Amino acid sequence: MKLLVNGVPLLAPLTGIGQYTRQLFTALRADGLDPLMFYGLHCEHGLPATAEVSGTARNTRRAYDLVRKVLPNPRELKRLVERASFAWHARGLASAGYLYHEPNILPQRYAGPTVITVHDLSCFDHPETHPADRVAIMHRELPRAIERADHIIVISEATRRAVQQRFAVPDARLSVTLLAADPRFAPRPAASLALPLAGMHLSPGNYVLCVGTLEPRKNLGVLFEAYAGLPAALRQRFPLVVAGMAGWHTDALMASARQLMAKGELRLLGYVSDALLPLLYAGAAAFAYPSRYEGFGLPPLEAMACGVPVLASSATSLPEVVGDAGLLADPDDVDAMRAGLLRLLDDRAGAQQLAAAGLARAAGFSWARCAAETRAVYRQVAARHGLPD
Repeated sequence: MKLLVNGVPLLAPLTGIGQYTRQLFTALRADGLDPLMFYGLHCEHGLPATAEVSGTARNTRRAYDLVRKVLPNPRELKRLVERASFAWHARGLASAGYLYHEPNILPQRYAGPTVITVHDLSCFDHPETHPADRVAIMHRELPRAIERADHIIVISEATRRAVQQRFAVPDARLSVTLLAADPRFAPRPAASLALPLAGMHLSPGNYVLCVGTLEPRKNLGVLFEAYAGLPAALRQRFPLVVAGMAGWHTDALMASARQLMAKGELRLLGYVSDALLPLLYAGAAAFAYPSRYEGFGLPPLEAMACGVPVLASSATSLPEVVGDAGLLADPDDVDAMRAGLLRLLDDRAGAQQLAAAGLARAAGFSWARCAAETRAVYRQVAARHGLPD
């Protein structure tokens, strides 16, 4: 099978869609499929061995960063540049029998069969949590993309319901492929964590962790308020640590964080490298994820895979991920969120039981299965177009 994939999500520091792209196509390559990756200004076969991309791709990333700094409407300009570059590099590929998979929701124009992955509809359901230019692009382009795609992959039952309710997509054009935690996310002995965590001024088993971009949808303000209401002794023993890049609309969030930061009870680490992130998870006493809207929700699954007890919101897809192996709370209920944190930190025997349940649940998710289900979609679309497997 000949496969063309948009690899642009691999150019930025890897958040949710970038992790999905890397893990899925790593698993597909292990299954013998070697996709042609489009990296914005060039194409190449194969994937980077780590989260760091090739030299040419790094240069593309630097060009994008420069565009964002010096030009208005950089998202629109980036889209136009990628569209022109994709059209040039993809010329002739449709007639050569390539199937195109767009893992980042909005596909480029392509004359051949197309599969898209829709992660969530937050730009439609919660537009106030996104930059206005992103919302405008999504509202303009996604309905047409949904209509034209041969098949649509979604990453949770929650996203499937949202897509069907908004766009009336029939079951035959939709497939759910659940994600998984990378095998690097696993329990680790405290002794092996002491040195790397010391570099972040942390020690194993003595902090509460949250991982995610600092942006409104992650609902960190509710977590900060819930945490601030814990007994002072617990806050001193278990500081709240947030790992994630600064996003958008963060002024109110940072204002709510100042008092906790001044006391040393809240630490914002910014982006944490791919190498250190599994260690940061494994060293946490508890993991909190108050997000009010997710397409899947990899961070709670990664925490469970590390043997860390989880408190997550009960919104959208998160109950599908956490199940009964963690605590769930309404994302707007500060008291429930505080009670969950208190239970994880004060009842350590109960927390250990949840950690064991989380480990067992995380083991039920697999990138190999996600890849097999994705490849089944490719085969179905290819067969309809008369393409070889």
